Amino acid sequence: MATPVIQFKRGLLANLPGLRAGEPGFTTDSYDLYVGIDSTTAENKIIGSHRFWTNNTSSTGSGVNLVEGTSNGTSYITIKAPDSLAGIVTYTMPATDGSNGQALVTNGSGVLSFTDAASTLTIAGDSGSDTLALLSNTLTVSGGEGIDTAVTDNTITISAEDASDTNKGVASFNATDFQVISGAVGLHTERIQDIAGAMVTGNTETLITVTYQDADGTIDFVVDNDLANYSNTTSAFITASSTDTLTNKTFNANGTGNSLSNVEVADFAGSAIVTEAEGISSNDNDTTLPTSAAVKDYTDTAISAVDLTLGINADSGGPSTVATSQTLTVSGTANEIETAVSGQTITIGLPNDVTVGNNLTVSGNLYVNGSTTQVNTAALTVEDRTIDLGVVNGSAPSSNTTWDLGVLFNYYGGGAAKKSAVIWEHGDTRFKFASVLASDTDGSDNDTPQLTVTTFAPIEIGALWVNDCAGQSQVISCTGTERFLENITVDAGTF
Repeated sequence: MATPVIQFKRGLLANLPGLRAGEPGFTTDSYDLYVGIDSTTAENKIIGSHRFWTNNTSSTGSGVNLVEGTSNGTSYITIKAPDSLAGIVTYTMPATDGSNGQALVTNGSGVLSFTDAASTLTIAGDSGSDTLALLSNTLTVSGGEGIDTAVTDNTITISAEDASDTNKGVASFNATDFQVISGAVGLHTERIQDIAGAMVTGNTETLITVTYQDADGTIDFVVDNDLANYSNTTSAFITASSTDTLTNKTFNANGTGNSLSNVEVADFAGSAIVTEAEGISSNDNDTTLPTSAAVKDYTDTAISAVDLTLGINADSGGPSTVATSQTLTVSGTANEIETAVSGQTITIGLPNDVTVGNNLTVSGNLYVNGSTTQVNTAALTVEDRTIDLGVVNGSAPSSNTTWDLGVLFNYYGGGAAKKSAVIWEHGDTRFKFASVLASDTDGSDNDTPQLTVTTFAPIEIGALWVNDCAGQSQVISCTGTERFLENITVDAGTF
């Protein structure tokens, strides 16, 4: 359940009034919470203050603030808990103060006492020395390149790192591949030559001979220059000259990257082309191509011989047909359907006044553009999800409107006919519920209907939601037999 908000009376500390008994008040400048005793300023009791502690968060511990006498909380000393504790820790302070220069120490059980403490430590290395102030300085042991340092409890560990391409350190080497001389690592040249030679001699070559010369560390490549050893079907070589005639060869111009260009009709055999004089119908085969003139003559002859027949049918009297040489007549029914012909257009429509003696079903949209729509039925069933009120000529208003809108309910009570309503009141710009509607009138121009409420109606609901400047939220809910306020601020004001 979303909880309501209760705001205390609040204001500046200087303006804090005498609070009534049990009345809370919060100072917005010093962050103090007071509770009144008897309506006098002097008797207000401080319950808590942000000045005297620092609140903990999900990642930081809390602390107690020691505020100076003249401060309103802006200057203070904080005694703070660690951000993480394994359990409860209690420190017992000494009963008396220690001597000058002494420090607090613990006995391991949380009991603190004062003791003398060394203040400095002298340190020296292979080069340089320094004096470390124990109470203010930190001793840092840093590793150089290839050296790691670590501190665990009271132990400092210094060790060499593993060597890498970018970092000096400890590394091991395969004597077959590497040689180390005076700390410098190098590759065996013979080892590299043997690896490269094995890669070449272990491979399979076609029409090329590869030989590794171990004596001088070189590789010899010899390509077969006899074109007779190459096949036209498996290589990119064609051994015929450009002036030779290729016989019984198949050119796959449809393959990837293949094409034929500059091929003219005269280059084809005469039997492969059907001309206008020869005619397409007399050359019905799968081995010739027709010219455009032959195609046109054949098409013109075929179209001129066509006689179309149109099949027609209706709700009664069909089916029938009409040929190209006949006339198709579309007739209407008096007072029900009208037909008209103009040029090549047939217009079929309803007369101006239509009376439907029985049921009327409209599968599409129904538009009524008159001034009044009256439905004289005992029951009205509407499947639409929404009802639009106040549209102008079928569209949303395009200028400022001054009329009220609503849904009116007629009933009889108290010896008179009455109306209740749910209305949108234009002047007040809000919805209203009426148990008795005083008037339902139009303005003199019949364009500003006004609805006046005589008696407002009570509203009975199961829960209440509000969508306003604070967003959408529930404000009244119920669980079991109890009602709850949710997302509500009870504001006691300011002082």
